[in-house]
Order: sequence, then structure tokens, then C-alpha cells
Amino acid sequence: MKKALFAVAIVFAIAVSDAPSASAANAILIDFSSAHCPPCRAMQPIISRLEQSGVPVRHVNVETEQDLARRYGIRQTPTFVVVSDGKEVTRLVGMQSLQDLQSALATNPGGPLVPTRSQAKSFEQFPSPQTRLAPMGAFAPSNQTLTAASTMGASPSVETMPSIRLADAVERAQAATVRLRVHDGRGYGAGTGTIVDTHGEEALVLTCGHLFRETKGQGKIEVDLFVGGETRTVLGQVIDYDAEDRDIALVAIRPGFPIEPVQVITSGTQVSTGQTAFSFGCDRGDDPSRRDTRITGVDKYNQHLGVSNLEIQGAPIDGRSGGGLFDEQGRLIGVCNAADYKGDVGIYAGPGTVHWQFDRVNLAHLYSPKADPIAAQTSGQGQSAPPERMVSLPNDSVMPAGLPLSAMQPSAIAENSDQEVIVIVRDRRNPANQSQVMTVAEPTAEFMQMIERYAR
Repeated sequence: MKKALFAVAIVFAIAVSDAPSASAANAILIDFSSAHCPPCRAMQPIISRLEQSGVPVRHVNVETEQDLARRYGIRQTPTFVVVSDGKEVTRLVGMQSLQDLQSALATNPGGPLVPTRSQAKSFEQFPSPQTRLAPMGAFAPSNQTLTAASTMGASPSVETMPSIRLADAVERAQAATVRLRVHDGRGYGAGTGTIVDTHGEEALVLTCGHLFRETKGQGKIEVDLFVGGETRTVLGQVIDYDAEDRDIALVAIRPGFPIEPVQVITSGTQVSTGQTAFSFGCDRGDDPSRRDTRITGVDKYNQHLGVSNLEIQGAPIDGRSGGGLFDEQGRLIGVCNAADYKGDVGIYAGPGTVHWQFDRVNLAHLYSPKADPIAAQTSGQGQSAPPERMVSLPNDSVMPAGLPLSAMQPSAIAENSDQEVIVIVRDRRNPANQSQVMTVAEPTAEFMQMIERYAR
């Protein structure tokens, strides 16, 4: 009778209360494995020792219980998930020692929380939201990858695409989603970001500010891009961030290859309660996954500060911090920064906060209605004007009217009188060839007149 009750408790563990407890004395280990996985078989003696010591273990064959494997987002075997009081506490991927599993089982279910400093005293029914940077040491090596059939829709909220238009929006959003690893000298945490602009060889990633609260925006930042089934890693540099009331940040990277940024919701476009949306995020530092959701509130938090935010169905988990929220057209409408696990809702920085961040680095054109191709097509104007003015020179150079992303610090933007010109020299007949980027720090009046003469 006890075994039957235990099995039922595991199956419904993810649906019960998310309230943290003070200890992990009632922790349960879920062993996701496969009959065709040699590392899984090698782990059997260690799992047996845990069971003999009194640890309750639920064995899940991912091939015969695919629904449960999808529910927990299992991508590799073996994977060991620790559940306490109906809440996932932590997970380990790959072969583990007995000591590692015992340490995981002893993890405090509450975990280290990162508050967003919400002080909406008139909204006590909505507790101060909290979220966590996914704790990572180093990514576990792949032991066995599940088949495509068993990983389809790994996120519990993923749904089949209802239309080609929406499928295209999802594809564009996924291609622009990146994973960030923020190093603090003791290890690193994993978060998510979205590429929202490109400028020459650089690209700009929008993410949340609390990723950089501990490091003050300094230290090593690695950014993983997902291209053609491969992961490419580049270094990132914090351009600007706010880790308190607005919880928003910008990171500059050099991808090394062309990449298409997502369109950002424009000024004047409204987001309403009940509107459908989808998000991307790196659950526990994993590859990006999609979750379909619905807007449940607009500007419910920090009203006394006038901060723009969105509330959605389904609380995001560790690692989705900084990930984008998108409307059905694929436009970015929010950035993940908090979760209310008791209410099972997520809190995202809203359009006004996103625009506020762009204003700080002189990128208001990114949310200008003229930069929205969707709005332009709807109004019958065809394609919109490019986000930055480009003028051609006789030697096939191209000059964007603006600063390089790496120079877009608020302190540098404040003195607009000191302008510089960025010249990109490229082969018009072979655009795939590497471009040459040059900076004219103090352009003379004669130089600017020459540009205006040849501009077209």
C-alpha cells in the first residue's frame, strides 16, 4: 500500500505546492534512465545503496514513460532529480558518485533566492517576487541523448504550432535566444538572453539585470549561441544594467557570423490581459526551450515606481531569468526577471522597461513604429526603413550613423556633441567576405561634407 501511494505522489509531484520547506528530510530521488544506456547500468549499484539506506527512489524508464520524461524536461540519461515537498530541488546529469547524490538529497529546498526588491505595499496579495540564477559548476558531459520522439515538447507547456505564421515567429525568436554564463570567481550561474540588434560585427543581447548583481557587471561572461544544431561560445561585455527596480540589462557580443535580431514591441503597441504569448529560456542552464502562456496582468507590481511589467501564467524556473517573452508576431514584449511559485505566475520586465533600457544607450530607434515591419505591412507601406541610416561611399564603404555597441555606455552617450564616424568597408559583390571596420574619432567638417556629397 505504501509503494502505491508513493508512486502517485511522484507522478503528481510537479503539480503540488511549491512552498519551500526548512529541510530535505523528505527528499525523493527520481532516477531517469534507459535500458540501452551503459552509464545508467553502471549507476545501478550506487542507486541500490541509496535505497538500502532508506532513500525512496522512483525509477523511470524514459523509453516507456515518455510523458513523465517530457514533463521533467529530460534530455540525457542518466538524470537524477531530487524532489522535496512536491518541488524539484535540484538535478544531476550523468554518472554521479554516492557522495554527490547524498549531497543533492540534502539540498535545502528553499535554495538561495534573489529578490527583485518589489515593495508594492498596496498589493499584498501578490508577494514580493523572487527568482534564482541557475546554479552551475560546469556543464555535465553528454552520456546519452534521447531520441527525437522522446524529447519532442520537452517543456511541460509546449504546444503544437497552430499556424505557419506563428511557427515562423517561434523559429525567429528561438534563433535569437542565447544562454549566458556569468562567472563570479567561485563558479558561474546560467541565465538567458535575446539578440535585439546587430551593428557591424557586434550584436546586442537583452537580458535581466540581476544576473550581474553580484559581479557588478564585471568579470567573465560567456554567451552560447545555437546555430544549426551546434553551440558556439563567445565572450560578452555588459553595456548597461539595472539590477534593482527595473531588472534589465544589455550585453554586447561578437557572434562571428550573421544573425537576425528579433523585432522589439514598438511604442504605442499595447499588451493586454488575456493575450497569448510564448517565452524562451534555458531551464537550469539547458538549451533553450519554449513555453506557451497567456498574459494575466499588466503593470501589477511596483506601481508606486511606475515600472512596466507583465505577469504570465506559469512560474519560470531557474535559468530562464533574462529570457524573452514574445507575442504571436514574434516581437519581444518582455524579459523574465521573477517568479511567484505560490501563485504559479511569472513576472517579466514589460515594454516600458525595455524601452527605458534602450533610451539609456541611445537606441530608441529599435522600438520606433517605423522600425516595425509587421506594422508597416499592415498599413500597406511595405517594408520599413532600416533601423539606422546607411550612406554608401565610392569605395563600397558603408557608414552607419551611430556609435559601436561596445561604446554605448550611458556616460559616453551623454555627450552627444563629441561624435565619431564608424566606417564599414565591404565587398558589394561578395557580401560574405569579411568586412573592415574603421573609426574616425574626430570627423572634420570637410569629411562630413564629402560624405553628404556621395551619399545616396
